Amino acid sequence: MIVIVLTAAATATAGLLNVQKFVDDLKAGGTIRDAEDVITRADAGDPQTLLLIGSDHRYGAGRDDSRSDTMMLMRIDPDAAATTVLSIPRDLKVTYTDRGGRVHGPAKINETYTIGGEALTASVISGLLGIRINHIANVNFTGFREVIDQIGCVYVDVDRRYYHVNTPGTEQWAEINLMPGYQLMCGQRALDYVRFRHFDSDFVRGARQQDFLRQVRSQYDAAEFIQNPHEITRVIGRRMQTDADLHSVDALLKLAQLVAFSASKPIQQIAMRPYDEVGSDGAQYVVATDDELRRVRRAFLHPDPAPAAPRRAAAARRGGARGRGRGRRRRAGAPAVPAGPTPESLGLVDMTQTGKEYALQLGPMRFPVYYPRYLPNPTGYMTPNAGAEGGYPLKYRTKAQDGRMKQAYRFVVDVGRSNRAGNYMGVQGMTWTDPPILTRPSADHRTINGKKLDLYYDGKQLRLVAWRQPRAVYWISNTLEKQLSNDQMLAIAGSLTRLGRG
Repeated sequence: MIVIVLTAAATATAGLLNVQKFVDDLKAGGTIRDAEDVITRADAGDPQTLLLIGSDHRYGAGRDDSRSDTMMLMRIDPDAAATTVLSIPRDLKVTYTDRGGRVHGPAKINETYTIGGEALTASVISGLLGIRINHIANVNFTGFREVIDQIGCVYVDVDRRYYHVNTPGTEQWAEINLMPGYQLMCGQRALDYVRFRHFDSDFVRGARQQDFLRQVRSQYDAAEFIQNPHEITRVIGRRMQTDADLHSVDALLKLAQLVAFSASKPIQQIAMRPYDEVGSDGAQYVVATDDELRRVRRAFLHPDPAPAAPRRAAAARRGGARGRGRGRRRRAGAPAVPAGPTPESLGLVDMTQTGKEYALQLGPMRFPVYYPRYLPNPTGYMTPNAGAEGGYPLKYRTKAQDGRMKQAYRFVVDVGRSNRAGNYMGVQGMTWTDPPILTRPSADHRTINGKKLDLYYDGKQLRLVAWRQPRAVYWISNTLEKQLSNDQMLAIAGSLTRLGRG
C-alpha cells in the first residue's frame, strides 16, 4: 500500500499543494512516539529502509497485551536489482535494553512492541541486523481490510486449503475458509490469509505475506490513482501511524521520488533461516546465528539480480531449428536448450499413473487438463475430499478482470521436505490466458519436451514456471519458502502431460 501511495504522490500533477494533502492524510492517523530517537534521516536520492508494522491496535491504546502481529523491513534502492522485503519472525529470540535501561531477555522480538512500542521495536531490529531504519509505519488490521477493498481486491495464487471453524471441543482461534487456486481476494479474506499461522510456521507466514505484497505491487500502480490521488491515503491515513518526518512535504517527496525511480524493480523476498529452540523458561523461540544475521543483512542490502537468459538458449532462439541468422544450426529433434539432469537425479519421482488418476477426480472440463508426470514426493498429492474441508483436487471458476467467468483447476502437492510444515507446490490450469500473475516474465525462457516455458524469478530462485496455450495457461508454483530447486521446477513443468494421452 505504501509503495502505491508514495508512487502516486511522486507522480501527482497538482504540485506541492497536492503533496501537502497527502501529508495531511498521513497526519490523521497520528505520530509514532519517540521515533525520532531511532530513525536515521536519509539524504535525497539515498536508499531508504522502512519498518512496516501490523498490529491489532495501536501502542498506548490502554491494553497491556498489545503485540505487533507483523514486522517487515522494506528496502527501496533504485540502484539495486530489486526492492527487498524481509519479514522478522515474531518469535525471534533477542535480548534487549529498554529506554529505562532495564535488560530484557531472553524474549520474543514482538514483545518489544508491548514494552516500548514501535520505537523500541525499530531500535532492536536495527541493532540486531546493523541496518539503519529511515521511516516507520504502523497499520492496524482495519486499515488493511479497508484499503484492499478500496483498490478493488487482489488476485492471489493461494497455495492450499485454509479451513477452520470454531466448534465446541475444538481449539478456538480465528476462523478461515479459503479454497486453493488463483482467485480474487477482498478485505477480510485477504486479512485471514496473510494472518493465518496455524498448521505451518512463522517462516511460511512471512513468505505468504511477502508473496501477497508482490501480487499487490504487480497489479496496481500510481496511474490508477492520479485522477483521484487521495482515495487511498484518506482511507489508510486514519488507520496508520507514521514517524513525524513523514508529516513534512520535503521528507515525503524524497521518499516518494525514490519509490518512483524504483517502480520498475521486482520485489524480492529475503528469507531468514533460524532454528527452533525451547528456552529454559519453556517458551518456544526461533534463533538466528550471527552468521545467519550477516547473510540476511547482505542479501537485504545487496539483492541478487534475476538470471539472464542462457547464451546457448538465446542463440538457439535466434537461429531456430532452421539455423536462421547467426545462431548455430540445430540438428532435427535436438532439444532447444542443452540437456539437463534427469528428473530422477533431481530427486523427483515418476508419478504418471497417480497423476492421471488424480486428474480424473476433476470430472469433465471444457479445456485440456495437464498433470505432471514427476513430483518431489511420492505421497504428495493431497487426499481428495469433497466434505466441508475439501478442495483437493479443485475444479472451480474465477472471475477475470473483464468480469467474465473462467474455468480453472488446481492440484496441491505437499512437498514434504522440511521439518517446517506448510510448504505446498501448486499445479494450476485455467482458461484465463492473461492473468496478472503472468505479466512480466523473465527474459530467460526454456523449451523442454516441446513446451516453451515462461520463467518468473524471485532473485535467483524460480517461484513460477508457466506454459501458454491458445485456449488456456498452465503453471507450476513453487512452495512459499521456495523449497524446490530451479532444475526441479523446470523438470516438473516440462513433464506436464495431457489427460487422455499420457
